[in-house]
Amino acid sequence: MLAERGNGLVAVALDPARSVVVEACAGSGKTWLLASRIVRLLLAGAAPGEILAITFTRKAAREIEERVVDWLRLLATRDDAEVGQFLAERGIAADGDTLRRARALYERVVGAQPGLAVNTFHGWFLQLVDAAPLSSNLAGATLADAGSRQFDEWWQSFAAALKDGAVPAADAGEDEQEDAAAQAADERAALAQDFVWLLAEAGLDATRRLVRRGFERRAEWLACAGDADGGGADDVLPRVLDELRGRLGVGEVATALDDFFVAGWAGDFHAYLGLLEMSELDTDRGLAQKLAAALADAPADTSADALAQRLAGLCSALLTASGTLRARKPSKTLDKRFGADGAARFLDLHARLGARLLDCLARQCEERAYAFNRRIGVVLRAFLAHVDAYKAARRQIDFVDAEWRVLQLLRDEATAAFVQARLDTRYRHVLLDEFQDTNPLQWQILLAWLGAYSDGARPCVFLVGDPKQSIYRFRRAEPRLFAAAADFLAREFGAARCEQDATRRNAQAIIDVVNSLFLEEATFRPFREQESLAGALPGRVELLPLCGAEEGEGQAGDAASAESAVADAPRAGLRDPLREADSEPVDSRRRREAERLAERLRAMVGIWQIDDKAGGTRALRYGDVMLLARSRTRLAEYERALSAAGIPFDAASRGGLLGTLEACDVVALLEFLILPAADLQLAHALRSPVFACTDEDLLALAARRETGWWPRLEALAAAGEASPHLARAARLLTGWRGAADRLPAHDLLDRIYAEGEVLARYRLAVPPATYAGVEANLRALLLLALDQGGGRYPSLPRFIDELRDLRDADAGDAPDEGAIEGDAHTADSGRVRILTIHGAKGLEAPLVWLLDAHAAPRGEEAWDVIVDWPPAEAAPQHFSFFGRLAERGRARQPLFDAEAAAAEREELNLLYVAITRARQIFMASGIAGTRDNERTPYRRLEAALARLDAPLAHGDEFAVAAAPAAAADPQAPVVPSPDAPALPLPRIGERRAAPDAAERFGILLHALLERRTGRAATDGWWRALGFADADYRRVLPVAERLLAAPELRRFFDPTQFRRAWNEVELSGADGGLRRLDRLVEFSGVDEVAGSGNGDSGDGALWVLDYKSSTRDTARLDAYRAQVEDYCRTVAAVFPGRTVRGALVFADANLLEVC
Repeated sequence: MLAERGNGLVAVALDPARSVVVEACAGSGKTWLLASRIVRLLLAGAAPGEILAITFTRKAAREIEERVVDWLRLLATRDDAEVGQFLAERGIAADGDTLRRARALYERVVGAQPGLAVNTFHGWFLQLVDAAPLSSNLAGATLADAGSRQFDEWWQSFAAALKDGAVPAADAGEDEQEDAAAQAADERAALAQDFVWLLAEAGLDATRRLVRRGFERRAEWLACAGDADGGGADDVLPRVLDELRGRLGVGEVATALDDFFVAGWAGDFHAYLGLLEMSELDTDRGLAQKLAAALADAPADTSADALAQRLAGLCSALLTASGTLRARKPSKTLDKRFGADGAARFLDLHARLGARLLDCLARQCEERAYAFNRRIGVVLRAFLAHVDAYKAARRQIDFVDAEWRVLQLLRDEATAAFVQARLDTRYRHVLLDEFQDTNPLQWQILLAWLGAYSDGARPCVFLVGDPKQSIYRFRRAEPRLFAAAADFLAREFGAARCEQDATRRNAQAIIDVVNSLFLEEATFRPFREQESLAGALPGRVELLPLCGAEEGEGQAGDAASAESAVADAPRAGLRDPLREADSEPVDSRRRREAERLAERLRAMVGIWQIDDKAGGTRALRYGDVMLLARSRTRLAEYERALSAAGIPFDAASRGGLLGTLEACDVVALLEFLILPAADLQLAHALRSPVFACTDEDLLALAARRETGWWPRLEALAAAGEASPHLARAARLLTGWRGAADRLPAHDLLDRIYAEGEVLARYRLAVPPATYAGVEANLRALLLLALDQGGGRYPSLPRFIDELRDLRDADAGDAPDEGAIEGDAHTADSGRVRILTIHGAKGLEAPLVWLLDAHAAPRGEEAWDVIVDWPPAEAAPQHFSFFGRLAERGRARQPLFDAEAAAAEREELNLLYVAITRARQIFMASGIAGTRDNERTPYRRLEAALARLDAPLAHGDEFAVAAAPAAAADPQAPVVPSPDAPALPLPRIGERRAAPDAAERFGILLHALLERRTGRAATDGWWRALGFADADYRRVLPVAERLLAAPELRRFFDPTQFRRAWNEVELSGADGGLRRLDRLVEFSGVDEVAGSGNGDSGDGALWVLDYKSSTRDTARLDAYRAQVEDYCRTVAAVFPGRTVRGALVFADANLLEVC
């Protein structure tokens, strides 16, 4: 049945002669359908230039284009059987004529002019702007950035212009200039008053936020002007305020107080006071006094302030402090106090007077909301005019401008025919991908274009998407437009509507949970039950128990209090910043979640057998794992745990390039080159891996008497007293300082990277698991020097100034961390991917893990915009601002309820996207809190599993790999020679004996020495290995003793050897695996300097084997034999080299063995 349904979908969706709308679930092959339709159109005779495919990201556009070209190349080069199979999958009979046309497609498409157009919405809009008629005044417009830094510049210039009275005003003719000047002056004065009022009411930050949000939603703001009578920007505010007054039920002038205090208003209040004074209760007597005070001299003062004060007094008598009516209920006590008739009269007055007061307060709230909107609307209108003038002077537009200008071109009678003609003569087939991410303005553009066709000239439209995957509301995406577009195309274009609810990606176990979860969610309706085409593919969904607070630590219930769960006890006394590094409070629950993540991954990778997409199985790799989070704000703890566990990962953070250690190193170096007196920057650069100077080197500089560290370094090098590292630094820095005045920033950086061997030195300095990211960041910084400002910052000082600004910018404007090149985002890369759910859209992985799954959804934010733009309407029906959440009023509450429902639906969409990224395994973890929330992803998954009678896990148990150690690291497998015997492995089901205390001490000592000599972070890593803090404290003195021993210094001081490696794995002659604790390579000079008895030539290789015992151990002979075997193995790898071996005991005693 599934096959028949799939064939039917292909037959309809790929029919080049009809318009089609396809709603397809995640993993069902939407991109395959769209690319296949393009091939079918080309086979049907459509010219490449007649096809327009539009998607939402450049990456998706390139993927579609590359897939089409690859398929056309396949059709041109493969044999008839394979081509016939390809065509049959797309519903085409492979006869001789069809095969000839298919084989000719590649040449026809690659050489076509104009070619196949696969573009993003914004890219297509910019093309239309470029092709606009000269009368539109868009010729020569360039794309400008509208990010936070640019907004800050506009905000500052707007405030300055407001202060100087230079805000743009409307143009006027010569005869009206005098009146216009006076009117403009009045408008500027009123604008200044409104701006000052906003600052007093909301504060600077909230006012700036309101203007920023209005600027971001200016497309909807401008659309409020409508197009019926050519309304423009000047018509927006009056229309917005007219609609708002009608919705709020208020007038231009506030009248709530006057309407309340009409003639005779006090009569019922006096009657109520008389009854209240009859009560013997102290509370009632106190309320009676407040009411009497409010009623005293009622007719005397009718000013607004006096009326407001009187209203407050009345409210204090009848309402609670929170603004609700005081509870008064019928009772026998009340009857006894006032009599039966008096009690009834009292309750009636209380209800009626309370309702009047509440109604007056509600009207006042709406009147304040209107006054607030009138003032912010005036300021926003002026700000937009200021920005438009700024951009017009520079002939700049941004993406929102492009959308708005294109809509104007298609709606304006003067230009619509010109633009429509260009589109008509070019495109006969339009394909729209991921349509659920379309915003209302983009839909209005398409509607203006497609709606202008006559019946016989309409193009064929193919629309595909999935409203369940709409997760971009922050980009104004409106998923309801999918249904509106489908209805329009079905009605006007006769489009067929297809639904595909079968996925080829997800295992059945994952689909079981998807159906169990979303079929029960009322907010997610309509949702159709999904099916899996993955056959017998094993699958599993698992929830890990929530991590609670440690005993005595206290619980934290929500995001506001989560960070109060601190693992370490409060510090006693002040911290010495020179001796003790600062540490941020750590939520111990999140730390344990992260440690559990790392522990579980290490237990699964190389062990669990997964499908390899080729019909076989293989062991799970780190590159098969995708970690997802709702946001990046708490990812640091998970990254620390992965690093401590030695798990390689890729987590390029948005806007985080300049905050990375390697970027800070390079920037410090550049800052020193332009300011030689910058001693701190010089010290930073010297200590970085670029020069790798030691503490002793810096102490030698600090001890000299010259003024400034650079003169000291020069003097030390000139006297021949500098260490090799300092001498190299002096030589390179001298050359780079001379070049800094002549070379542009990029050329200088390029020279530094080359001469300083920057990439190679960082490779040696950082753990192998992190080097790929470090290299990507270093290359990204080099690219930033080339790209920043379009060449406007060629000199080094200007480039540094720009970097300082970028460092302080928000994540949207600051440069991102570098993307790891090559196959870093495939399973073969061997790196865990850490992504946000938004960033994972369109991706998949065998194992997906949702982090922090018990975090509550984000709450509503104050000082924002509310917009109502129904999909069927040509313009928004409402646009307004609101301030504090408690002061939004009742009239707009249905709009806020609808917004909250849309936000909850998007939270479910995010969960759907997260789950459906997983091919075989989906896992989730989180932290516990005191205030539980049933709307978190964790609780929803828990309920779905409960409905499947699976409390914490559903699906298959995965098979265990036969050789986990070999499968764990696909990048560096140990392969013995063909004749070597197989490595001995424990029998299946056999458990290795747990290490005793001495063995655990040795394991931790080895791990600590590896990290100390490899310059890796040591904070908390031992916990991920299963050791307690007490274990670490016992081992630390031993490690420090070894590193400080004079006899051993030459093996650990990088200035005294050429290279060194920790935990080296080598395969011996028998095929067995040898693990060397440390291998140190000396040059001839190093050896002589270090011990006085070195070799000439290449120097010796020293094998060090750490032992947690002392020299008098009974196992000394066995240890000697072990080191001798290690030396023979190293000698086989380095023939002709001198190889020495030694035992290093816990008391820092060195025993040379060979």
